[in-house]
Amino acid sequence: MEVARRLGVLILEWASIALGVFVADHFGYLTYKDVGTLAVVAIVIGIFNSFLRPFLLAIFMIVSIPILIITLGLGAYLVLFLTNGAILALTDSLLKDLTVNAWAMATLTISVTSWVISSSVGIDQLKPLRRANEAKANAQKVKDDAIDI
Repeated sequence: MEVARRLGVLILEWASIALGVFVADHFGYLTYKDVGTLAVVAIVIGIFNSFLRPFLLAIFMIVSIPILIITLGLGAYLVLFLTNGAILALTDSLLKDLTVNAWAMATLTISVTSWVISSSVGIDQLKPLRRANEAKANAQKVKDDAIDI
């Protein structure tokens, strides 16, 4: 059951990315050749989000520590935006049937559309982090419950 649920979440995330790319194309921020290209773009961006994005976020966060300090953490949104933009630029360079006309607006459109759809269907992207924090808290509680004699 867990595998089917995860596969469903993955398909929903790809669909939300595809809709974001479709909306960005509608506004003229990017262009793609056909529906097959749209599916390939969504899958490539989804794969990059799964495997490459954590490394890019770590690198960008380390490099932008001064900005994060000056903006009291609000610069993290800029880092997320730049990470999404880097993934879009990498996808654009890999696929010849995709052309990004307005990089910043295409990134913003895809990110916001994907976030709205993922949130509305109940995909919690921070669930693994919350589970890890709960496991730590439970481990600490068990350790604190021990009676020393």
